[in-house]
Amino acid sequence: MRYSPTMTSSFTARERTRHALLTAALRRFLDQGVATTSVADIAADAGVTQRTFYRYFPSKEHVLFSDYDARLDWFRAALKVRPPRESLVASVRAAVESFPYDDALREIAQLRTRELEVDVINAHLRRVQADFADEIVHHLLRLRPNSDGDDVEVLLRDRLRAQIISSAMFTALDIWLTTGAGDFENLERLIDSALSIIAEGVR
Repeated sequence: MRYSPTMTSSFTARERTRHALLTAALRRFLDQGVATTSVADIAADAGVTQRTFYRYFPSKEHVLFSDYDARLDWFRAALKVRPPRESLVASVRAAVESFPYDDALREIAQLRTRELEVDVINAHLRRVQADFADEIVHHLLRLRPNSDGDDVEVLLRDRLRAQIISSAMFTALDIWLTTGAGDFENLERLIDSALSIIAEGVR
């Protein structure tokens, strides 16, 4: 899915505020860098208070990871509407293809690479990878509404399948980041290839 700025007209009030903060932060970061940009600057540019900023982001640095948050939200929503008889890999593939991409998200990725230490980025990626795996497990549980009595073998299988798929996706992301593979279309292709490689084993 391709995301257009015109879609902001359909945002809720909360989404519009978040988008305004994100846009203001990116403008400041691009103009003067992250280190010399304050939360007060971002809030003022967005027309809100600093207190409002902290309702959306724990710190200014967290703005640089908001693209992952957006993708996780879309991934969660997309999985919920997948057909129940669809294979797990097919459902994940379709959910990934629904991700929003726009100039703001592209700029965030570039800024993050330029402004943050690799260790900081990798630590956040590990957390996000675990979040994606959790969403896959939740999806599997939704397919079994009477799953309270699941034995440990079933739970083990669910968790392993989720971890394998999430690891494949983030391995593709790591290659994209470290090789300078370019635009988001290349990232999509890498993720698609990663899912294809494991499809036979975790269907």
